[in-house]
Amino acid sequence: SQYVINDLLNIDSRNHDGSATEDIDANMEEFLRIPSKFEHLMVFSLAVCVDSFLYPWAMLPLKFIWGLVCLACTIYKMIQKKKWRLNPDEADVHGIGFHRRHLYAILQSLLIWLVYSQILCPISIGKLYHWIRGQAMLKLYVLIAIVEVFDRLLCSFGQDAWDSLYWNTTRRPRHPRLFVSIIVVGVYVTIHSLFLFVHVATLSVAVNSADHALLTLLISGNFAEIKSTVFKKYNKQNLFKITTSDICERFKLALFLLLILFLNRFQGEMTSSMVNDYCLMCGIVFAAELISDWIKHSFITKFNFIKSTAYFDYALVLSGDVTGIGHEGLSLDYTHAAVKRLGLAQIPLVCVTARYLHEAVRFAIAFKGNGDVDHPFSALVDLMADGSKWKFYIGLLKCMGALVVFKVFLGICIRAVARRNLGGDSRVALKDKALSSKAPKVKDNKETTDTKKKQ
Repeated sequence: SQYVINDLLNIDSRNHDGSATEDIDANMEEFLRIPSKFEHLMVFSLAVCVDSFLYPWAMLPLKFIWGLVCLACTIYKMIQKKKWRLNPDEADVHGIGFHRRHLYAILQSLLIWLVYSQILCPISIGKLYHWIRGQAMLKLYVLIAIVEVFDRLLCSFGQDAWDSLYWNTTRRPRHPRLFVSIIVVGVYVTIHSLFLFVHVATLSVAVNSADHALLTLLISGNFAEIKSTVFKKYNKQNLFKITTSDICERFKLALFLLLILFLNRFQGEMTSSMVNDYCLMCGIVFAAELISDWIKHSFITKFNFIKSTAYFDYALVLSGDVTGIGHEGLSLDYTHAAVKRLGLAQIPLVCVTARYLHEAVRFAIAFKGNGDVDHPFSALVDLMADGSKWKFYIGLLKCMGALVVFKVFLGICIRAVARRNLGGDSRVALKDKALSSKAPKVKDNKETTDTKKKQ
């Protein structure tokens, strides 16, 4: 009778099995809250990535031109005084003089131009596309795995290489170690740009193929990553590294898909239905990326007892990097701290983007020369095709000015959001503590600390 009353009919509601508690309900609430918290951080971080990516396009050319002007003024002063070495006060002409920080911007610009023009431009995008398309699926799987592994390794190595170059440029510009740093950075940018170049070509084959076999392989890789990360022990610091890696991966995926669409449209072969099919493929890729990230972060936080507020702590860390809190003694550009924190391959991405834009413009000019007046982007190359190069350069300067204005406006908006995130003095104190070392040190929760003590 007791079995019928309690177990089958559940008439006696006073008897509880004790398995359902308030803590379990709180854990489930945290589990369901992770995707929204993660996406809030992702939106802010992607805006920071876009701002950092636009820096070499909008601000670095201005720094390069200003550095050349300062160098010319210093050389003029040296010729006037007939000295090969001047004091800092003597080198200035009306307050304009060449300093060591100008050399770093010049070296950055030259390295971008050399890798783009001498390494990437000789490579045919069409031949690479068809070579990848003709390979067996097993070879492509190995190729994708190699590209992803070396991409993460090179992202970590590249930030240290650029820091070393800046140190040698500003501290010992006449030391032979400066030339070694230039060679190391040049080799790094070359290798990383080539890997990213192959990555874009592979993704282009995946979204343009009719059978979508390679696209299925790429999507399955996202879910295979869940198996390799979820069943491991993490604290907040380790989870922050995974989060920054996912942020950079999401930004690169969006950039590469945009470049592929841009190139396909410039080739003049995409109808409206083809554009819709391409957007559908992009939606599938992004949906797989979103779902895999949500599953991965939700279960990592569940198994390691990490609160959803950890993602707001990560936003505080990035907000401090954007506003300069904790980096007051550095004289690098304002995007350096955020780029280093996220591990974004800033310069190699710029080189690959420039190569694809060059290919798109080449196709647009070719279609214009063949009389394809219905080309969707034919108006952009009218001046170039008609021989009015000076008008083309004026239009290019206008586009450059618009890009600078957009970059400044985006930077202002990001800093406003970052200051709002930092808020009061307590959050600033948390930010200062988090930036006390290279890696963000966010305080672990009680459960993780107790587990460490037991071990």
